[in-house]
Amino acid sequence: MARGRIGLDIGSTAVRAAEVAWTAAPAVVRAAQVPLPAGAVESGEVRDAEAVAAALKELWHEGGFKARQVWMGIGNQRVFVREVVIPWLPDKELRASLPLQVQEFLPMSADEVVLDHVPVAEFEQEDRRMLRILLVAAQRTAVDAAVRAVQAARLEPLGLDLVPFALVRAVGTDDGALGLEEQGEEAIVDIGAHVTNIVVHARGTTRFVRIVPAGGRDITTAVARAFGVDDELAERLKRGEPVGDQEAAEPPAPDEVRSVALTRAAAFVDEIRSSLEFYTAQAKDARIGRLLVTGGGSKLDGLLDVMRERIPLPVDPARVFEHVASQLSWSPEEAADHEPLLTVAVGLAIPGRDA
Repeated sequence: MARGRIGLDIGSTAVRAAEVAWTAAPAVVRAAQVPLPAGAVESGEVRDAEAVAAALKELWHEGGFKARQVWMGIGNQRVFVREVVIPWLPDKELRASLPLQVQEFLPMSADEVVLDHVPVAEFEQEDRRMLRILLVAAQRTAVDAAVRAVQAARLEPLGLDLVPFALVRAVGTDDGALGLEEQGEEAIVDIGAHVTNIVVHARGTTRFVRIVPAGGRDITTAVARAFGVDDELAERLKRGEPVGDQEAAEPPAPDEVRSVALTRAAAFVDEIRSSLEFYTAQAKDARIGRLLVTGGGSKLDGLLDVMRERIPLPVDPARVFEHVASQLSWSPEEAADHEPLLTVAVGLAIPGRDA
């Protein structure tokens, strides 16, 4: 019998779930998404638990999911990620003592956060065994709000993971098949509506994480302001959908919309480039060999070209279905349309190294 699990991604504009099952190899066997009402989730934080719970119930119906146990993701400005060095301890002792060991690095009390860590490297310092880790601290109130919404939908959260870690599992190259051993590390950028997650990893080991409070909605807002339309119409214009005279007195030309969208996108891309430059400046011998891009915001026409112009790296779309086979009954066009939206949910459904 195939074993599997369900990853649940609560985004700012939609809830998405993917079920990954294993026989000989992992495969996505169910996936679905349901839109959220405006304001239910803002900047990655649940504001209206009742609305989110209602969307999750609809999601389970639409997707035909049978199991109710889920693995959740978190990635917003309430999450603190920092590389720190602490004395080495066996894993069980380290987890028990972690709040005391890292309190000095936290911007708030350890009692106010949910803590986790990812080992990066071990080394000797003055004849003492030390451990370099990525410390993750998620504000407890934000975590609790998401958990309450999931439980209200009669789902059972079994785990909570950082979205950047899920991205590495979903689309990260860890076998050297693309020559990354020689080229260096790999960066992955997931562009959501309100939040963009950036992660750099070396063959599956996370080296750097940054969560940027910006995304596709900023480009929508720029279009809305430029042409004096509401956000809903601006979103349609941004996507290149036809707009009738009854919706806008003088609909802007597609080329005008594209120019405004890509001008705002260029400033956003510069933020991504600055984050990657910060990492390479701080990390000894760091060398990023490739940048993969995913998320709903990555579907903006011309965005990848802008990234290739402004970031001195090979830039490619992340292809989650090239890493995890799809058994979904979608046409190639439907799969290509949904693929960037499901990367996080698929990654959450894949167990981590300690699972």
